[in-house]
This record gives sequence, structure tokens and C-alpha cells, in this order.
Amino acid sequence: MSHMIIGEVSEFLRHTLWLGLTQDTTTSQLVTAKDNIVLSNPAQPLGANVVRQMSLWLYQVTANEHLRNAPPVRKREAGDDTAEAYPPLAINLQYLLTPSTGSDVGDQQVLGRALQIFHDQGVLTMPSLHAPQQAEELHVSLASRTIEELAKVWEAMQQPYRLSVCYEVRAARIESQRVQQTGRIGDRESRFGDMAA
Repeated sequence: MSHMIIGEVSEFLRHTLWLGLTQDTTTSQLVTAKDNIVLSNPAQPLGANVVRQMSLWLYQVTANEHLRNAPPVRKREAGDDTAEAYPPLAINLQYLLTPSTGSDVGDQQVLGRALQIFHDQGVLTMPSLHAPQQAEELHVSLASRTIEELAKVWEAMQQPYRLSVCYEVRAARIESQRVQQTGRIGDRESRFGDMAA
């Protein structure tokens, strides 16, 4: 996957949420357009013609510890299979999901439906926009955060705490452009002799 993967994942999650919200008669009236699920900071002021009914904000990117030491990938280009690409950078994406329907009950209904959507679709297969033959398997899980940890996120935005949950998406991969040439083993020779006394 290319370096565009982060934006692709965010857009894919927004699309998944939108499809799920429209399938419910209550939440389809509370979130009325896909563009009303914004990808920006939930405390950020919006433009004059922008409506925010839900925010899916990417607030942190970390390395995936399980895929950190992946082996190099052999590249087969024009009959040359001696080139190896460095392994892709595997990352985890942390999102803050915040409903903004204008009412407490509406926020809770939308949040409940969003939780249901990602619970039922915990593993998502996302086709690549740049390489249609490739697909990325994304694992979406509710991240356990204490009220203190969530409050710190809101304090960093200089806003009072609002109803929100955190999600972690594992593992998006950014393909490396570094390539190293490797040689093939041609001849192997072994020599045996007497050991010195």
C-alpha cells in the first residue's frame, strides 16, 4: 500500500459508518449526510456550510509492535528477482469517535449504533484505490481508555470532556521504497584439511 493508506483508511471507516447509520431508521435521521461525519478534530470550528453530526478524528499513529520485524519482500521486476524491498511500515491508527447531533439522547443513539457497526464488522477488507489487486485487512477494536485518559485528550484540545469513544485500527501498511540488491549463491566450495596439532 502507498503512503496514501492513512487517508484511505479514514475515508473507508467513514463510509462504513455512513452505510450502517443509514440502515437504521432512527440514526439515519440524526446523521443526514455522509459529509456530516467529519474527519477533523471534534473541537475545531467548522466552515459556514459544514455540518458536524459525528466526528471520526485520527488523533494518534503508532508502530504495530507485532509486525515491526517483518522480513524483506523479494521483488520480481523484468525477470530480476535479486532485488529485495524493505518490509512495509505497519502502523496502528487511533481514532476518537464523537457524536454531535445536538441532543444528549441523539448522541447516545448514534454512539450506540456506531458501536454496533464496528462490533459486527470487526475485520474489514479494504480494497486499495491505487492497486486494485491488493486489499488491506483492517482489525477495528474498541480501545480501552479510562475516563482520565479520555479527559486528557479533550484537555489537549482545550475543550471540556464530551461523550466519545476510542477505536484502534490495526494494521495499515505503508510500502517502503528502499530496495537492496541481493546476490544469488552461485558456487559453494568446501575445503577440508588436517587440523594443526
